[in-house]
Amino acid sequence: MADIAMLTPLSDHSQIPGFLMACSFEHVFGSRIYTALRTYGMSGGRFFLLTQDDVAAAALYYSEKVLYLSARPDADMMKIAHLIRQLDVHEIDGTFEQCTELQGMLGGYVDTSWFMVYDAQGDTYGDRYFSDKSDRYLIRSGDPETTFAILQASEEYYRTHLHFDPWSRELQMKRDRGLSELYQIYTDGEAVGTGCLVTQDETCGIIGAMAVLPAFRHRGFGSRMTRFLTKRILQIGKTPRLVSGYDEVAELYRRCGYVGDGRWGELYLS
Repeated sequence: MADIAMLTPLSDHSQIPGFLMACSFEHVFGSRIYTALRTYGMSGGRFFLLTQDDVAAAALYYSEKVLYLSARPDADMMKIAHLIRQLDVHEIDGTFEQCTELQGMLGGYVDTSWFMVYDAQGDTYGDRYFSDKSDRYLIRSGDPETTFAILQASEEYYRTHLHFDPWSRELQMKRDRGLSELYQIYTDGEAVGTGCLVTQDETCGIIGAMAVLPAFRHRGFGSRMTRFLTKRILQIGKTPRLVSGYDEVAELYRRCGYVGDGRWGELYLS
């Protein structure tokens, strides 16, 4: 007998235990969904729960035309595709396998790279490179305006997909609740890179908003910021995780002790 699948907006506190369990199916986007729920509560129709035979199968979060997905491998993608058709979704983030399955139903194209997790045994540099200060580097708490400018200057994706007002508003709400931390790296008094503990749940801290100005790349600023954020997450007793974004960027993270933990997918519908 096929599973009886239901996809409904999160609207009742009795749904929360199942929703949080579904957030653990995929750690990076599950953490983002978990953090967003702690930030916004069950308001605004942002969150959805997929159940199959009354058991949680997926947690979904919709924000700024992006749908984030944390789902079991056997989750009913047909139900999720139906929801996507109802919403104004331009991008879906989840596993490569799930995004590829949705692509077969919805069209679009899929980008892919790696989910990554920190493995101290694989970090060949170790704690001696974890310092946030040196003659060349200074890392300190950042401001949204500077970070946004660095992100915009660093990658085409940020110029076309990131809008300051909603991005900064959500960031500030998360920072106010102690769920996110923003940093910048300086040299000679100039902010040249940025990074963020962007979301967290009970077990994981997720690194994001990582960028270095093009003129300052290949000088160790990205590695230094990655190590700083990794140490920060370890200090609060959680496991550092991230999405590499591009395969070539994954090599930088591997040098910082990160290993692949599944294939990330990003489905663009427009």
